[in-house]
Parts: sequence; structure tokens; C-alpha cells
Amino acid sequence: MPLPLLRAYQRRVFHPLCRGLLHARHEQFTLLMPRQSGKNQLAAALVTALLLAHARRGGSIVLCAPTFHPQAAISLERTRAVLEPLARRARLQPRFDDHRIRCGNAVAVFLSASGQAQVAGHTASIALFADEAQDIDPDWFDRQFRPMAASTGAPALLFGTPWDGESLLERAIARNAGRTAAGVPLHYTVTWQEVAREVPIYGQYVERERQRLGAQNPLYLSQYELLASRASASLLSAEALERLRGSHTLLESPRHGERYVAGLDPAGEGADATVLAIGRIEPGQRLEIVALERWQAGDLAGFAPRVASIAARWGLERLAIDATGLGQPLAAALEPRLGRALLPVSFTVQTKSALGWELIAAAETGRLSLPAGDTGDPDLRACWDELRACRRSLRIGGILHWAAPPGRHDDCVAALALALHAAANLPSPRTARGRRA
Repeated sequence: MPLPLLRAYQRRVFHPLCRGLLHARHEQFTLLMPRQSGKNQLAAALVTALLLAHARRGGSIVLCAPTFHPQAAISLERTRAVLEPLARRARLQPRFDDHRIRCGNAVAVFLSASGQAQVAGHTASIALFADEAQDIDPDWFDRQFRPMAASTGAPALLFGTPWDGESLLERAIARNAGRTAAGVPLHYTVTWQEVAREVPIYGQYVERERQRLGAQNPLYLSQYELLASRASASLLSAEALERLRGSHTLLESPRHGERYVAGLDPAGEGADATVLAIGRIEPGQRLEIVALERWQAGDLAGFAPRVASIAARWGLERLAIDATGLGQPLAAALEPRLGRALLPVSFTVQTKSALGWELIAAAETGRLSLPAGDTGDPDLRACWDELRACRRSLRIGGILHWAAPPGRHDDCVAALALALHAAANLPSPRTARGRRA
């Protein structure tokens, strides 16, 4: 059977996986590959090989991904691109629609593994694939997809990157440690260094990601070093906290010629405080926190004149505010006073996750700094205390959840994250242009 064009590191796992998927029954293979290293191309080659091998006798392959658009749809298109030229050589005419590929009597069906998808009724008699398996809910997979191979004994392949140590993929990898089936291992790993030896520009890309995110950033560790993060840990590592210590001091007023942004976290219920963190833009897109204002909870709308006055005095170019819940009336009251300088942020699971990832990356790489905590300023001490106490956990779908432990607060942490968001959304500098004649 003619084989698709693959790189050496892909061929290294393609051949044993193909053998295992063709001959091992009731087994579950696992594969770890770093991001953007050709995982979908390898999966497309495996699906193609299985379709061609079963074109005469028939059978079905089920491939699922956390979403249909774009993930499963991308897998379908990659498989189509690999299959078409090889099928023509075998004098086969594959047929395609939005969710399936038919080659002779064999068919591959591409499905969403989202909890809202309707997937009941499908059968996997050749193989069951789970792409980005770390982002698929284990209970949902066990209820909806694993039974598709119950009566056929079809083997499964779960592939992706590690996450929190407890994902569907990682549980399967733990079970596969040291085991073989049909004379081949059940687990395979491709490292980014292995990819870089064959594709040097990929190695350069990973090095840039390490510099951008930080070598201990859980996102970098997961996607490139293939290392899982602990299910629960401090939001910032001890090394990142140390990198946050700047050599500057707090300012009582702005300095001429400097640029400033701020993040505002309005108080929630209970003993929360409203926190305004003001940062100075430094070369290299660094942000130095130079002022902190904290007020205990009260009539948030009544804070608008005070915040607007501070914004005018500091000449804030951007002020990002949590405009969710109780912060909404304060954001509405500030809008006519600050105009385009105001940047409302609706806190959802996704947006708070993105703010948390940016805070981790900025701390890990030295793009954010605070005055050292020995100034005697109570607001600064509170900020350092919150940063040390704040916890994180990783959830399905690449979501970072972060919050203060019970009885503590994360108002300052949120204000810092919003200040970074404000700095990342500064308007482009104006360029003087002459008037045309």
C-alpha cells in the first residue's frame, strides 16, 4: 500500500501505530506531540491507511474532537488531502460530505465531542480516534464514544498534549506505561527537540514561545515540553514572584513625558475592595506599577468622579475595568467622562482565563514589575500578599481558573491583570503627515 509523505519523526510513530490499529483489538493507544508539529497530518495519514486497508471488506472509523468547527473539520480536510491522491492510485473514488469520508466500503465519520453534540448511534468497527483528548470530558467520552467500539473491539487512539495530570489523555497514558499490544508499545511521545532537528524553523519558534511565555509557564510546559501542571498550585511560581520585584518606587504623581495605563477592579460583595493599579509603560512593552489605590466597598457609581479625576491627573491612555455585575454601573458612569480611554472588560470564564495567562507570562518574563514590598505602603503589602496567596487550577479546554483561597481576596491581582490588558490595547502612536497639495 502506498504511504503518505511524512517526516522522519512522524514515520517513527506512524508504522507501529498503524500496525497496532490494524491488529490489536480492545486496546487504547496514546500519543503526545507538541503543538504545531504535524499531529493532524499524522492522524490524517493513519485514517487514510486504515480506510485503504478496509476499502474492500468495509467498516467504520470514528474521529472525535472537542469541537466540530474548527477541530474535527480540519481533521476531515487534512484526511481528504492525504487520501485523494493515494485513492486514485488504488483506483478508488472516495466520496466526501460535511461529516464523513467514504472510501470503497469503508467510512470515516468526524464528530464533535462537545457535551451538546448529538453523537448517539455511531459505531466504530475499525478504530476510534480522539483528537486533543486532553480537552474532552472523560465521563462524556466514556458514556458516548467508548461504547461505539464495545461490540466490535475496535482499538482507540487518543492524542494531544498533557494538561493537569487528570485529563482523559493523561489517564490513558498512565494506564499504558510499559505496556504493548500486537508487538508494539501502547504509548508514543514526539518531543519538540526531535521536530526541531528536522525542521529548524520550528525550534526557533519554540524558543521564541519560551521567551514570550516563560520557561515555567504551564501553557508553555504543556504545549511544548509535554509536561502536565499540577491540578492546583499557586498562580505565580516563586521564581515569577521574585521577577516581579522591581527597583523603582511608588509615585505620588505622574512624571512629564511618561505614559500611563491602569486597571480597575470594582468591589464585589462582602469585604472586597475597589482597586486601581496604575502602570508606567517602559521600553520593550514592560509595565511598572507605580501607584495603587484601594477603597472599601461602597456605592460604586459614586466612585466615578474620583476615578475620573485620578485618570485625568495621571493622563491615563487606557483604563481597563471589570464591567461585570456590580462593576457595570461604575463602568457606565465612567464612560462619558473617559470616552475612548475606557476599556470595559466583561469577566467570563474565557476572558478571566486569558487575563490570567497574560499575567503569568508577564511575570515569568519580567514584563511586569512592582516596587519591592519594603516601602511600608499598606496597599502595596496587600498586593504582594494577594499575589502570593492566589491559586490556579487548569480546566478542560485550556481554561485557567484563578482565585483567592477561602477567606482571602484577589482584588489587587485582578487590577494588575487589567492593567496589563490596558497596556496591550494602547492606541497606535500617531504619525504626522503633511497635507497633500
